[in-house]
Amino acid sequence: MKVFKRTIKPETYISFLHIYETTWGTAGDICLIRESVAKDSTVKFIGRKVQLAIPKRLERDRLVNCPIIKVAGNVGDGHPKDHPLEWEVYEGIDKEIALAALKPWGFKLIEV
Repeated sequence: MKVFKRTIKPETYISFLHIYETTWGTAGDICLIRESVAKDSTVKFIGRKVQLAIPKRLERDRLVNCPIIKVAGNVGDGHPKDHPLEWEVYEGIDKEIALAALKPWGFKLIEV
């Protein structure tokens, strides 16, 4: 039996900053959503477009009933934009994908 490998075609994703309140303050995530999904949604996603080749199995989170990929979370205290150097990659996300999603925002990953 032969195993056939298919290449993943690059798609346009929207890299957006999701900011939310928690019990300890403000937190933020950098997320990705396929542009085709965002266009079909009733919610407007505002962010920066990036071309990435990502398997669909990474879209395991949902925001307003749309499949998204949570890429990195802010680990600083206060508003995420105040701490551009304190972002940590979520488990299961490739570091290169995270770097591509954070680059348009000027955010950097912390080294673990």
